[in-house]
Amino acid sequence: MAYSVLKAREMVDHAMNHSWSVPEFQRGFVWKATQVRDLAESLWLDYPIGNVLIWDSSSQKNPVSGKNISDGSAPSKWLVDGQQRTTALCILFGCKPYWWLAGDQWNSMVKSYDIRFDIDAKKEPYFWTANAAIRKVRTNRYVPIRKLLALDSNKEADEQKLRAFAKEIKADGLCDGMDAMEVYTRLDRVRKIRDREIVAISVNHDLEDVVEIFARLNSRGTRVKEADIYLGIVAARTSGWVREEFMPFLDKLEQQGFGLTPNRLFQALTAVGNKSVLFRQVSDNFWNKENIAPAWVKTKQSWHHLVKWLEAYGIVTTDILPSNAIFVSAAALFDRFPYASRKRAFEWMLQAQRYGRYSGSASSSLDEDLKEIGEAADGDEAIDRMRKRIRAIEAFSCDEFLRDYSDARFGRLLLYLLAFRNKAVDWDRSGNRIAFQGSELVSGFSPQFHHIFPRGFLIDKATGEPRPGITAEQVEALANIAIIGAGVNIRISDKDPLAYFEKYGICEDKRGQQFIEGPVEAMRRENFPKWLNERAQTLADAANTFVLELRGVEAAANAA
Repeated sequence: MAYSVLKAREMVDHAMNHSWSVPEFQRGFVWKATQVRDLAESLWLDYPIGNVLIWDSSSQKNPVSGKNISDGSAPSKWLVDGQQRTTALCILFGCKPYWWLAGDQWNSMVKSYDIRFDIDAKKEPYFWTANAAIRKVRTNRYVPIRKLLALDSNKEADEQKLRAFAKEIKADGLCDGMDAMEVYTRLDRVRKIRDREIVAISVNHDLEDVVEIFARLNSRGTRVKEADIYLGIVAARTSGWVREEFMPFLDKLEQQGFGLTPNRLFQALTAVGNKSVLFRQVSDNFWNKENIAPAWVKTKQSWHHLVKWLEAYGIVTTDILPSNAIFVSAAALFDRFPYASRKRAFEWMLQAQRYGRYSGSASSSLDEDLKEIGEAADGDEAIDRMRKRIRAIEAFSCDEFLRDYSDARFGRLLLYLLAFRNKAVDWDRSGNRIAFQGSELVSGFSPQFHHIFPRGFLIDKATGEPRPGITAEQVEALANIAIIGAGVNIRISDKDPLAYFEKYGICEDKRGQQFIEGPVEAMRRENFPKWLNERAQTLADAANTFVLELRGVEAAANAA
């Protein structure tokens, strides 16, 4: 292990000239513009920004594949930890790193991450992320950082440019109380970000050790996922697989609405291919190309079944689920038993979500599921065995629909599923079913949750408190929520439900599809608590009917 000190501009040069690259097990750039701004300010204040880890792979037997390949060159120096900071520096300098291939995308990034220095500021904030208002300022008050970082203090021509710029700023009437030399000094302090020093740690270990080091490093308190270690191992043993197969499939799932972390998809791969999600228990040979390739084919096939299964019940986004860990067990189930009952599997999924089966140690629970799937003779037995891993399952009660909807993630999911099952039509005048555009299910559809009795109708504006006889908990209860689409524009404010029902054509059929039953005339404010309890019971009954239907006629008979 060796230590060296690099200047910020030298790091940017390494990134631009491909003397450094990024291994394919690294993720893309995820920093927000505010983080890039804060990095600039830290460097300006001469605060430490942390070390970077460089891996010298020159002694490796197998070549290492980078994130992007556009020529035949293969550097031996790899930026293992520090990609976000290095890319952020490149943005500040306006210099595209080699591993960022798309020029148009880079230019758009630099434009949107336009960090400015307020030369006229007397106190914080000095650094800004440029918005439309800042860009419209006609003076030189907000100076683009990259304009200053492009100037080399060792070049006389650049030095003259900086002095001339200081005079322009004074001519704009800025920096009251300063002369041109003082303005120059202030600009030069920003320019000196170029020469701020960052410590680089170089290692030449085997890749397995390098990714282990990577995993142990903390980035702003967030521990790197264990899957990153093994993605690195696969990247070394199966060159190009992560870049050409794994990441594109992850992107495809996200386009379908199923946004997953690499860790979750990688767990599905090992679950299907090696019957475990505890990576350290997976056979070392599994990571070789001849084993991982067929396992990957099976994983993708299983995901195809899984997506179709969820779409049948209206789930077209991971956002609505309390946990997506269950996808791992479901992928393994449909791989081993492609014709397993989709209804029974869905009921198991619902109960697992309801009771937080994967909210604790998800890996342990998933490995238990994989054991049950492996020992089962058929799909029904596998589902039954996994279902028994869930604590005692009870019938739904009205109390579950009297909980605060904002804290009841499973309750919101169930409410949506019941409306979808009932083929509820949206509350606009389009005539579309919720989650549909015409006859097509909308990929990535995320339901909106609408107060049937509006908050403003139930809360006294003068006091900010619920009206007499009504509690705050009742106002926010799940039973006071209806499902609508994101495009529905219902401006109800504090209107009486009777008034906006009529205004927007929310007829008896539409209300009934969302379990709003009884005569509309009964929906008076003074009757709200009674109405709420009755709807909560109606929803509980509908939920019980739904799960019994999923379990099958025999299960319904046994429950009766």
